[in-house]
Amino acid sequence: MTDIMRGAEIQGDPKAVKAILATFDRAEEALQKKNLSEMMSIYSKNYRNRGLGREDTSRIWKDIFSRYDRLSSRHLFSKVIVDEKKKVAQLTCTGALFGVPVMRREGAAKPVQVDYWFEAVHHLVLEDGRWKIIGHDPAGGEEGLFESAIHLLF
Repeated sequence: MTDIMRGAEIQGDPKAVKAILATFDRAEEALQKKNLSEMMSIYSKNYRNRGLGREDTSRIWKDIFSRYDRLSSRHLFSKVIVDEKKKVAQLTCTGALFGVPVMRREGAAKPVQVDYWFEAVHHLVLEDGRWKIIGHDPAGGEEGLFESAIHLLF
């Protein structure tokens, strides 16, 4: 689920903002289908995050797809800044990734929070006619490599 927070700071053409949000909608569809190639289509050819690139991220998604069923995400954007001349955008996002572990103990399957982020900044670039994630800035308190999850995904 993708949404813009009431009162969010929006700087950019509404058409560009809508196209950017569609990137996260495509990610949600890929999650629900566990479709690795569709998921990787939201990442730029030049994607980097804390030293890890597209291939690393692909391996992480493959692992998540094998460990969790019923995957879903939540993205709540509090700031969207689009520079159409430079073909870049920054989105401040709070969200989470949820799933049901494949390896279950006795009893009903219970969803778990696989990852979460608070006010992380997603950087996107217009590439091949589509907005794609090129990297992330850590949220406050996440600057150190071992202080929190690295939020590689989105």
